[in-house]
Amino acid sequence: MARNGWLGRCMCALVALCTAASVRGDVGVGDPSWNWSNWNPWGYGQYATIGQTFKGNGEACTAIRFRSYSENCCYSYPYLGLIYRWNGAEQRAEGSALAMANGVFSNIGCCWFDRELQFSSAVLLEPGVDYVMIITVTPWWGNYCCAYSYPAIQPSYVYGSGNLFYMSNGSNTGAWTSQQWNDSGYDLNFTVRTTNDCDGNGIADATDIAAGTLVDCNGNGFADVCEQLAPEAASLASEDRGPIGASSAVSFTFDSVLPARGDVAIEIDASADLSATHEFLLVTVGNGAARAIFTGAEADCSWMTAPLTIPRDEFNAAIARNSMTISVAGSPTVDPLACGGLSAVRVRLGYTELFPDCNGNLVADTEDFCSGFSLDCNGNRRPDECDIAVGASNDVDRDGVPDECQPDCNNDGRPDAFQILVGEESDCNGNALPDECDLYTGGVSVDCNGNGVPDECDIAAGVSPDCDLDGKIDSCTLSQGFVPDCNGNGVPDSCDIASGFSQDCDTDAVPDSCNVAGYWSPIREVTPFEQSASLVWTEPIAATYSRPVQLEVQNYSATYGYYGYNVGVYLEDVQIAWFYDYYWGGCSGSTRQFSISPADWVDRDGDGAVTVRVTASSWSGCGGSYCRARLLWISTDCNSNGIPDECDISSGFDHDCNGNGQLDACDIAQGAEDDNVNGYPDPCELDRGDLNLDGVVDGSDLAIMLSYWGGVGFPIGDCNGDGIIAGADLAILLGNWGESL
Repeated sequence: MARNGWLGRCMCALVALCTAASVRGDVGVGDPSWNWSNWNPWGYGQYATIGQTFKGNGEACTAIRFRSYSENCCYSYPYLGLIYRWNGAEQRAEGSALAMANGVFSNIGCCWFDRELQFSSAVLLEPGVDYVMIITVTPWWGNYCCAYSYPAIQPSYVYGSGNLFYMSNGSNTGAWTSQQWNDSGYDLNFTVRTTNDCDGNGIADATDIAAGTLVDCNGNGFADVCEQLAPEAASLASEDRGPIGASSAVSFTFDSVLPARGDVAIEIDASADLSATHEFLLVTVGNGAARAIFTGAEADCSWMTAPLTIPRDEFNAAIARNSMTISVAGSPTVDPLACGGLSAVRVRLGYTELFPDCNGNLVADTEDFCSGFSLDCNGNRRPDECDIAVGASNDVDRDGVPDECQPDCNNDGRPDAFQILVGEESDCNGNALPDECDLYTGGVSVDCNGNGVPDECDIAAGVSPDCDLDGKIDSCTLSQGFVPDCNGNGVPDSCDIASGFSQDCDTDAVPDSCNVAGYWSPIREVTPFEQSASLVWTEPIAATYSRPVQLEVQNYSATYGYYGYNVGVYLEDVQIAWFYDYYWGGCSGSTRQFSISPADWVDRDGDGAVTVRVTASSWSGCGGSYCRARLLWISTDCNSNGIPDECDISSGFDHDCNGNGQLDACDIAQGAEDDNVNGYPDPCELDRGDLNLDGVVDGSDLAIMLSYWGGVGFPIGDCNGDGIIAGADLAILLGNWGESL
């Protein structure tokens, strides 16, 4: 005969969905940096009571802590703190107070202070159970003049396991458990002090475990005696058996019987020949002594009940190999054929088992934990398989692990891995997280194009290109200004150059066509802009750039200027411009452009960057103040071949013998003499000593110079241009001897 009732017992048990048992710590959101309130629910003429709900963590509550600010019209301010269970469905406290403490605090009236109320004895907070921390002034209602107290509060999402509630008639303590509270939409800045003392002896379990006074076989920080919920009542019942009489005894065998914690109640129901005092029944439990029942001349053939109490030790001794036999026989005069041969008897047992065994393996749940046979991933001290069996926990993937213990980033109650496996959720990047979770705030992915797919998947699938391989969709980086596209063709400049679509002869990472057309650099910005802003460019610097730069400065701020100019622009700490922005103060903005010569665009301090600094006589009177700057880079292309002139020179396509920053061919086209038609302006050749313009410096040129020696104002022979043909000019000629252009 099978043991029954364990599934029903488990189904009735409260299942706590809480943090795993290994997690320790106080409950709450106590944050000393958060001092804010927009309501004042405590005090005379205000709400007398507020309550913050929270989840138990399996530890012992010792104190509560909260933040408040009190008005200074009184010298002191009283608080009473209580802990109740919380009925979330009906939104009210329930039962009686589990803990209570009060205190009167000095009313300084200027600052936020932490108030802490210590309980005289610790109260075990069952894991996952809802509680409410009540703070009230009810006992002193109306006796403390006009005192108001402001609680520090935070948005309701800060502590997801509870909310701050209040009562309009909170001075009526009976209303706390009989009426619905109002949800404030906030969280209290609170802390519930807890210590792991599940046996309530006033000593932290960790101390007891270390001292050996408590055992923790699985090393999870919980004493074994507290590892599981208390055992509940078991019931064993038989079917009817008969006939019953002197010659017809019946026996009932129950299997999977657990030992009893206390004495066992047995009830025998019988319908038999029992109307005489010498007609009675004998009940034997295992091999124990027989007990007589129905000894009072009962009615024949009518169902009657006789109770028996079997001492715990006798009952437990009767269990053999997890089974127990109970026999019922009739006295010598009980006729089994009475009642038309339909006499019968049945047996019922009720008792509290010695230990809980919700999975019915005849091993205490705590031993199952210690041996590793069972796990308790949700920390409710009940084997996971029992939670699943009774429906207290779901297990949609049938892996034996409650769903709430498995990753569920989208909080839909279904494990992420299962949803990905069956196709409920996509995981395009294969990181074992649904794509929607990757895209949550703080997730590993972004969706810059807003199509609901992580960008890395769009890139991998070829849906959106990433030609520069920076892991970002090109269209997004372009629209957001992260990478340049100076020619506006929708492709990053670096990709145009890498693919050969655009040339970059000067290797400045800018297509030559943009260098020639001119392009604005990305904007540098400093905000807020109050006194000074420094904007830095690391490219190009003097070593690589020799053309005028156009600087544009935009600013918006609150400025004033009593005398003259009030905004200055500095290049490497050398002032290059100053201007009047606003004379007597107020918020104003301006945009101005300045041309900077190559001689000024230099890295004076040698740090590899050129710094533009903008200063203003300003104050923080404008919201959204800023200073912005950008540069316009332009390369000359005097021959209009689409290639910057400096590249024509570096490649040998053309030259700039006079160093005027323009191709020689362009100088000649614009009127420079080139009588020998060799592509070099004649002054360049003459100045290097080729006085007969035959393309080489030799004896013929020396003869000409000597024939003009000492001459003043001669058009040739004065190589250094000092007005006289002398030794310096001879040195230049000899220095270029034998060389040709």
